[in-house]
Amino acid sequence: MTTTTTKEVPWVDAAIRYTHLQSNNNDDSTAEEEEDLPSPTESHTFIYPNPNNNDDDIKVEIKGFHDDSEQTWNSTGLTLWRSSQYLCQYLLSEGYKTLQKDNHIKVLELGSGLGRSGILSHLLSHENTRTILTDGDIDVLKLLRSNIESNNKAKDDSIISCQQLLWGEEHATTFLSQQPKEKQFDIILGSDLIYVNSVIKPLFESVRILLRDGKDCKFIMAHCSRRKGNEVDLSTVFDVADEFGFNKEILLEDSEDISIFAFTFKDRST
Repeated sequence: MTTTTTKEVPWVDAAIRYTHLQSNNNDDSTAEEEEDLPSPTESHTFIYPNPNNNDDDIKVEIKGFHDDSEQTWNSTGLTLWRSSQYLCQYLLSEGYKTLQKDNHIKVLELGSGLGRSGILSHLLSHENTRTILTDGDIDVLKLLRSNIESNNKAKDDSIISCQQLLWGEEHATTFLSQQPKEKQFDIILGSDLIYVNSVIKPLFESVRILLRDGKDCKFIMAHCSRRKGNEVDLSTVFDVADEFGFNKEILLEDSEDISIFAFTFKDRST
């Protein structure tokens, strides 16, 4: 269902944004308190050709700020970031094959934001695939749930759900314990997840706990290296991934400054 079963923690992405902004200021002034953001009511409609040669196109409709909006930096999770477009293209060209391979796989999206990629993966997947879209920001979760509801293809909406997930080992362990039979996920998706170094380790701590160690199980991440405010060097991301036991595969490299990577567990028998 699109409602959660546990109480959500009041948390917004502003804490990370303010830390980043202050670290880049030349003085010691504290970032001024933001005014309340306007409601992101701008609608976006995306029509995708069905990769199964079905006559019916796939339509995704979401609300949120566009990436050229003046609210972009103030509303990170409420913005339509470009990397999600490339992740969607990958899902349409290759990713859907995995999503439809087994009717009992579990898909998790991290930092879902508006839900463009996660909703598309749900619409591409086998009808029995369970998809969970997550974000940490409670303001984002409200709009994300609305976007999920407006795109849900299933009569029983338990197929796709929205839950809060903060990153880090402790949060991921608690999150997993709340899943049916504490079952891990076969596919983890994410786009525009990293723009400050402080979130890299918590991200891979979470993936290490939540991703199932099995054939074809992977964490697929789209990353924009020139996103506004981005301070992250990809070599740092790869070093942390290696430290946490992941191999890296390049699925798309530097297409207009956006890359897509697949992270899989290293062979633990070696």
